[in-house]
Amino acid sequence: MKIFSKKLVAAQSLMARGGFREAFAKVVDIPVNRPDELFSKIALMADSGIALRDASILKYGLYLMECHSRDILAIPSYSPYLWFNIANLRTNLLSVKESEGAKRCWYNRNLTAPAREAYTKAFEKAEGNKTLRMRILNAHARLLLGLGRDWEAFSLFHMATRLDSNNQDGNLGRVETLAALAGTAPALETELLKEAYVNLNSVDFSKDDSNLSELIQNLKLQLEERLGNAREAECTYPKNTILTNSDQEHFMVMFSLNNRLYLTPCASCRICDRAVGDAATLGAHHALVGGKAAGRYRKAAILTGRLIERYRALRAALINHVRKIELQDGAEFQPHCPELDDWQPVHSSTTALITALAGSPAILEGMASCVALFLDRDFTVPLDFRQILGSSDTPGTNLVNEKNPALHGFWDLWIDGMEGFIKGAELPELLSQSLASPESERLSLNSEELTAKALGLVGWFRNLIGYLIRMADREARGEIENPPLWPLQTFVLPGE
Repeated sequence: MKIFSKKLVAAQSLMARGGFREAFAKVVDIPVNRPDELFSKIALMADSGIALRDASILKYGLYLMECHSRDILAIPSYSPYLWFNIANLRTNLLSVKESEGAKRCWYNRNLTAPAREAYTKAFEKAEGNKTLRMRILNAHARLLLGLGRDWEAFSLFHMATRLDSNNQDGNLGRVETLAALAGTAPALETELLKEAYVNLNSVDFSKDDSNLSELIQNLKLQLEERLGNAREAECTYPKNTILTNSDQEHFMVMFSLNNRLYLTPCASCRICDRAVGDAATLGAHHALVGGKAAGRYRKAAILTGRLIERYRALRAALINHVRKIELQDGAEFQPHCPELDDWQPVHSSTTALITALAGSPAILEGMASCVALFLDRDFTVPLDFRQILGSSDTPGTNLVNEKNPALHGFWDLWIDGMEGFIKGAELPELLSQSLASPESERLSLNSEELTAKALGLVGWFRNLIGYLIRMADREARGEIENPPLWPLQTFVLPGE
């Protein structure tokens, strides 16, 4: 037996008896010659670091993974495991740091942003491996939940349950997020809660885990309290049905659904337009909610309602551009300049989209006003995001002690756009300067690129507005508390 294998077996025996630091000392300096040996070595180190709550051990394991990434990536089948474990190690570092400081590391983007990127790469590389993809989706969704980004975590948990309907972690996560998001869709709240309740009762959680049992019990009590007698009622929303009056309306519905441009999730079937909705009754719902400052909810309802209207107008302009619908508002006028050899006519719907994009900074200002409202800041004058939220390196001082997870999710997603992680986030600033700039003209003539960028921007707005709705719902229900610590993720060896 090779020296590495002997020492690894001896170290594993020590760990079984609780000698975590001794086990780490036995393998830390052993040279490795193959990627599988490296994985086994780091797996033991990761287990030791978690058991000892020792961030230095986890950092060293992360260093080894990244330092030897080129050698590991030379074996294609190891690629998803490399990225998955890098993401898990970064998440575990967050958990260890929090257990030391006993509070949320909300703004530690030097760990969270690379972790999310690594999870995305792992999922892409794991194509064809359904089980691994499911584990990656669940772990990524748990990280998003910790960041307050339950709006996006829901879609990942849902994807995981589509891969395997018996996936316990995915089903539980889906129930948690359905219950959390129910308040963002007042017209659908009962249906979303009912689906969460049915899912929770149908899942077999037979593990001997006291923490898990307590979580499930609390979830069940919460759902029963919110549903009351309604949990026995029959679902009234149509399922797997899209009712439209024209081909144009049908196209718009399908485009919005296929590109996830609706503001609320559809619990019933994921493709039913009538069940998806756009939080249309949000204003009436939150205006009637009491709480610390009833007037603030009324203002939030008005502001968010205006944002939703602007979002819908921008979304409609994008859909018309894709479909090339002729508009009857004079936007089709294009001056003919025969002296320009490279002159090309721009379609009227594209002109309308460019104009709508040029007005999108007003949506950002409206979002800044909503955030200022929640922070009890004056917003009588137009606000720049940076005045409220700070920069990616230095969050606004008012955010530091804020306990509303949805606000942290909003900040994190906004920084994604500012740092270039979201395609199209640069359009508001670009097009608000000058519609006659060379870049604006180039975009207007490149339909494919313009569509891709506009789709990314509208998707970004959609999620940001979603978190504003979540803020109001959390505060209205008194759900402002420190969430649980980051979940610890196990090291995954190739082939597991």
